Amino acid sequence: MAGHQDPNYVAENPFEGRGRAMKGNDFPDAGYGFMIGGGFFIVMFIIAIIVEAATRI
Repeated sequence: MAGHQDPNYVAENPFEGRGRAMKGNDFPDAGYGFMIGGGFFIVMFIIAIIVEAATRI
């Protein structure tokens, strides 16, 4: 009988539920994160250009 001394013993976490891992592909999620992060920096860059142009007038 496996106990906590056995290195192959895996306790089931009751908080994980039945579906522990996402079965979908990670590529779309990575793409969304890249677009959101890149979009944030593009918006910051555009705001900085607008502020710089407004201060030169």
